[in-house]
Order: sequence, then structure tokens, then C-alpha cells
Amino acid sequence: MKLNERQFSGFELKRRWFSAFIGILVLGSGIFQASSGRTETAGMISATIRSMLESDLSLSGSLRPESVKILNRYYESRSWAPYWVDKNGPSSLGDDWIRTIRTSWLHGLRPQDYHLELLKQHGDQIQEMLVRTGNADQLIGIMDVLLTDAFFRFSTHLLEGKVSPQRFDPHWISPSHKFDIMEMLNKLSVRRNIQETIHELAPPHEEYWNLAQASVQLKSVVDAGGWPMVESGGTIRLGDRGHRVDQLRTRLKFSLDLGASTGDDALFDPVLEKAVRRFQSRHGLKADGAVGKETLAALNVTAAQRWRQLMLNMERWRWLPRQWQDCRIIVNIAAFMLQGYRGDRKQIEMPVIVGKSYQKTPVFSGKMGYMVINPYWNVPGSIVVKELLPILRKDPGYLARNHYEVVAGGESSARVINPARIDWKTVHAGNLPGRIRQLPGPWNALGRIKFIFPNQFHVYLHDTPTRRLFSNPRRALSHGCIRVGSPLDFAVFLLQDDPSWTLERLEQLIATGQRRTVRISQPCAVHLLYWTAWIGENGELNFRDDIYERDKPLWDALNQDSGRYLQDRPFTKSLTVRHPDE
Repeated sequence: MKLNERQFSGFELKRRWFSAFIGILVLGSGIFQASSGRTETAGMISATIRSMLESDLSLSGSLRPESVKILNRYYESRSWAPYWVDKNGPSSLGDDWIRTIRTSWLHGLRPQDYHLELLKQHGDQIQEMLVRTGNADQLIGIMDVLLTDAFFRFSTHLLEGKVSPQRFDPHWISPSHKFDIMEMLNKLSVRRNIQETIHELAPPHEEYWNLAQASVQLKSVVDAGGWPMVESGGTIRLGDRGHRVDQLRTRLKFSLDLGASTGDDALFDPVLEKAVRRFQSRHGLKADGAVGKETLAALNVTAAQRWRQLMLNMERWRWLPRQWQDCRIIVNIAAFMLQGYRGDRKQIEMPVIVGKSYQKTPVFSGKMGYMVINPYWNVPGSIVVKELLPILRKDPGYLARNHYEVVAGGESSARVINPARIDWKTVHAGNLPGRIRQLPGPWNALGRIKFIFPNQFHVYLHDTPTRRLFSNPRRALSHGCIRVGSPLDFAVFLLQDDPSWTLERLEQLIATGQRRTVRISQPCAVHLLYWTAWIGENGELNFRDDIYERDKPLWDALNQDSGRYLQDRPFTKSLTVRHPDE
């Protein structure tokens, strides 16, 4: 699926398009009658708010106890004055906020998490009370509290994500964003534009808004009944004919991989083959132009499932830093790809190999500090026990033939132990005679260079002698570390601040066979991320398989939980918030 290029000609244009879409959508689905005139704060409304928060009797359990504490502090700081309402119900700003809640699904969030049903009920009751008695102060006071609670909750979700990633994936390390939500209310009272506020709260990254816009287009496909399936069967390829080819053609039109048909719809012609290759490329499949088992499976993922992937990855963007460092390395684990940036310009891109499904590469951020030329490979104890010991018990000569040695002591004082003197049949996890390491050279499992960014997981990037594995479309093959496809290009990228480090100099250093540590003068940020959906540079929507099965737990959390709240962040010291009409 490719997004309209004119819509995506600039970041600001994208944001304005998205805001305009929201405006059109919410104006057509208004929930309450817009109030007119200036907001008038009645003493009875303030008294209702104070009584309600101090007793929590009128909310019927709709607010968490910890939420009530924060709301109490907030309203006390403004002498219990309402923010979103006047004597006739929601003010114009209140109406705008309710409409925004109604369309929170555009950010992959659920309107019901922000009291939408309760607000509808109160809106109807307020109008009925005003007609019957001319006074609905108590209901109006309750509505103001619900709207403020919804704002705190929605703001927190946009700032940091609805769910904490560590809750279901302890390896995911995400930053806490410094943001004064109360100050946002101050700004809102002046600007009176809820959409500007939402844009300020949501991630500023272009990629996030690309996903948001793509989700609107894909949701329209879902609401229209989705796209058709292609019947199961053997591989379909160039020259084939039949009803399955016709189904394939229709399916690819829905995802915009194929344009309008000309000629025989039942014939697999070169135009259709090109469309299949395009689809395969967007889904990380081998782009051979034939519809085999894996391509058929990707074609028959429903539009609703793909739309959910967009929602999930918008949540993941909310976990990320708001500002990128000038030099940064982005590794998308699910896409098996590394990209290196300086400022806004991508300078390098290469395939990577990541951890197997049972030895997952963790998701976190760090800083690249140095690289080692001609490194040793210190074999982790788990690999020694599980993989090497069974071999050594049968064949003690395996170590020497494969350039391993057994050493005791640290790197600088390592003492080599003769492996022939070790009775490997008696060795187990509790009595290993020393470290096993592989000598530098073309045979080394780390290749010729390893790249170190200190972290608690002992994960690093490195070269590899098994270059053939990079031709596999699915590259979850390592023990958790990341093998890079072009290590010398990567090294030059990291060392470019020092012009003395050229490709030729690195090659000469490697040729010596001597171990050498090279410090990086300007450390580069490293982000190991997990995206299963994104918009490519050419505007095409990309999807990848959920290789670590992280999507379902996240979807469940997004749909079964009201999510994080303001108390999960350090409470702001700024509690004085102006009334919208002050």
C-alpha cells in the first residue's frame, strides 16, 4: 500500500492534513450541543466539584482512588473552579475536547478509556435537566471532573504510551519524558485549540504521523469489509491462469500494489508479477514474484489485523525519545535492518542478523563507545555448557582445530591452559576450568570488528564470517547479539569525525591480525527497536512478522486496561492553572 505522495510532501503538511481530517470527522459526529457565549462559573458547580472529590460519592467508582487525589489537588489549586463547562454544560472548549475523545482511535487509543459513555449519559441528562428545571449544576460539575480526568489520562498516554512496556516485556527500556501537563492546560486556556495541544503532546516524529495517516486509510478498508482472500493451493507464478490469479489481482488492487487491470484478469502476466514483487518487498519476503506459501500467508492477513499492527506501532513510538541525538543508529529487530543517521540524513543502511526466538535481542538504547579490531570471542558460559561441552567430551581436539584456547585470568593477564590436560568428561557448569575464547582471525565468530555500547544485557554489534546468512529474508539466527552486514562501512560511519580513520587504514589494521581498541571520539546513540509496521521513505506501508510474538500481549494490554495515569509520572510542581476564559 502506497500513500498519496501529495499528501506526504512535508511534515507540517502531514500534521495539518491529519488535524483537518480530525476536524471534519468530529464536527460530523458531535455529541453535545455547543454552548454559546462566555463561560460562567456558578458557585454551585464549584461546590459540587469540591464535594464530589472530597467524598467520591457521585462518581460511582468511575475514577481510580489515586486519580481522585490528583484531581483534588488540581481543583484545590484553582479554588474548585470548573475548566471545561459553564452553567449550560460544556463550553466550546469542552465540546472540542469531547469530540477529540470521540476520535482518540486515530492515535490507536480507545475512547471508552476517557469516559466517553459516561460523558454521553451526562450530556443527555444535562440537556434534559435544563429543559425541565433550568438548572443542572451538579451534573455539570461531575462532567467537568470527568473531562479533566480524561485530559490527564489521554495526555499521559500520548506522552509515554498507554501501557508501560516493562509490564509485559522487562527487556524494553524506555525513557520518561519530562513534560508539564498542567502547563499544557495553561496554554490551552489561552490558545483554545485542542488539536494544537494534542500535537504538542503526541510524539513529534514524522514516522508517528505517517502511521496515523496510514491508519485512517486502512481503517476505511476495514470498515468497508476488508480485502478479499486468495484461496489456498500450489504456487502461482508467471504464465499461470485461473480463478486464483483473478483473486490475487483483486487483492493486490486493494493494497495499491497493482493499478487498474488491462487484458486478461485470469492470466498471471508480467504486470501482475511486478505487483507481487512489490508486495513481497513491503512485507520482508523473498521478492521472487511467485506466490508461494509465505507470500500467500501474508496476502491473507486481514485488513483488520494489519490495522491493529499500525495501532501497536504507534504505541511503540510513544515509548521512544522525543528528540533524537544527531548521530544515531537505529536497529529494527523485526525488520533485520540497521540504519545510521547524522542529523536528518540517513547515511548508511545494511541488513543485520538478530537473536533467535528463544534468545531474543533485547530492546533498549545506549551509546556506542568503542570498537575492537581483530577481537577475541569470549564464549559465553551458557554456550560452553550447551554447545561446546557435548562436542569436547567426544572430541577434545575440536578446540585447537577451530582456533579456540582455554585461559584463566583477565584479558591483560590471561594464562593459557593446555586443553589436552583437561578431562572434559568430568567438566560441567559448576567446575569450568577457565574461559574459552576464540583467537582473532577470519574464522572468529565475531569476524574482524566488534562494536561496543556498554549495557546490562552484554549485547553488542559485530562482524561475522558466515556472510551467506545475510541472503536469508528472515534473519533471527544469533544468540542475541547483532551481526552487521557491512562492518567496515559501519566503522567508517562511526569514525567519520576523525578524518584519519579511512577505509584503507581500517583494512591495513585488520591485515596485521593484531587486536586493537579504537575509541569513538563522538559517541553515537544506539536504539535497538521493534517495529512490525512503518512507512518507508517512498511512502509505502511496510509490515513484518512478529518474530518475538510481542504484538499480541501489547494488543491485549491496550484493550483491557485503562492505562497509565498522571500519578505514574513525577507530579508537576506547577499546579496553578488558569480558567479557559481568564
